[in-house]
Amino acid sequence: MARVENLLTAKQVEVALRKGTPVQLNDGGGLYLNITEKNKGTWFMRGRLNGVAKRRVLGNEKVSLAEARLLRNEEKKALKAGIDTVAEKKATLKKAEEDGRTFGMVSDEWLNFWKNDKDDKTIKSTVGRLEKHILPVIGKSPYSSLEFADLKAVCSVIAENGRREMANRVATIISQVCRFAKINGYHKYNIAEDLTVLFPKPKKDINFEGFPAITDKNGVAEMLRKIEKFIDAGRCSPYTGAALKLFPLIPLRASSMLMSKWEDINFDEAIWKIPAENMKGEIGQRRDFVIPLSTQALSVLKTLQDFRINSYLFPSGGKSGHLGVEGVNNSMHRAGIPKGKMCIHGWRKVWGSLAREYGLPDKIVERGLAHSSGSSVEQAYNRAQYRELMRYSFQWWADLLDALREGKEVPNLNLSSELLFS
Repeated sequence: MARVENLLTAKQVEVALRKGTPVQLNDGGGLYLNITEKNKGTWFMRGRLNGVAKRRVLGNEKVSLAEARLLRNEEKKALKAGIDTVAEKKATLKKAEEDGRTFGMVSDEWLNFWKNDKDDKTIKSTVGRLEKHILPVIGKSPYSSLEFADLKAVCSVIAENGRREMANRVATIISQVCRFAKINGYHKYNIAEDLTVLFPKPKKDINFEGFPAITDKNGVAEMLRKIEKFIDAGRCSPYTGAALKLFPLIPLRASSMLMSKWEDINFDEAIWKIPAENMKGEIGQRRDFVIPLSTQALSVLKTLQDFRINSYLFPSGGKSGHLGVEGVNNSMHRAGIPKGKMCIHGWRKVWGSLAREYGLPDKIVERGLAHSSGSSVEQAYNRAQYRELMRYSFQWWADLLDALREGKEVPNLNLSSELLFS
């Protein structure tokens, strides 16, 4: 026997809503209006989907009786056909949400979460890699549409250009973003799983960084002559020229030098202090690094003062406000020093190799590279006692580079016991 339908009238519904007494008005066929208070109510429809009882919300009191009946009939047809309209609506909403959530949006969320315990230098470099290598390629892509091959392609372009270290760092960032997406339910899987396996870190020298470098004395002499000729020809700005002169003289990490400000230079004491936040290492474990300046380095810095325009030693018009590593590298390559054979960071290798070759003790070489050595007590002693020894060593090194560039005999290394323990 068919269930009776259309038991209510529009007038009955209107009166019951105006009265506001909590009541359930049954219209038949599974349709009813649940009134909770004056002029407040909800239309519901009961039915069965594959033998399972279901209840559907059809609308609030603003839906008329006639409209509610039409909605009931449509829902009944769907249930009879085995269609779960609620599940379909949820799936549609979820798809719309996923389509609207781009990789760039997910990376923004991740960045806000990740950067809480990171220093400004680390945050800046990570944002720079996102903006330069990742977001221009996949930033606007819906996250749900991305596949492993898309992520691999981003890193492959970098690796194929010979920048394996950068490819690894970009792969690491992508992997962290995708892991964050999985944890937050944006995707069932971490779609970047094992991405860093395809782009591993290049193996590095046991003593210092694995950047390309020309370290034989003839090669170093030739590079110094090319840099001098390049600068004298006016082919670069005074800031880039100063950087190209200072990197051979002082074996600083590239970013540490280029981020330096004039307040870090003490001309009276002839020292250059690299603040702890610009040094490499874990937060809380970094220390200021003080470099005694040779007469050659002082001369370069004093000349550079004539071109001072802001707080940075090496200013530029970019976002960072100072010269970038890549820009200085490109200038060095334009000077005739082959790409892939040498980079500005490679001058640390030149110091580490040639200084040892000419007899400078390992501990002094490592100290010049800002590498920690010895026990914590010894390190504290070193910081207090090595200043004069380092001043002598850097002056000897600057004189050695001058001699190599000019084809003269290199200066002898005279490390007396008084100097060693001064």
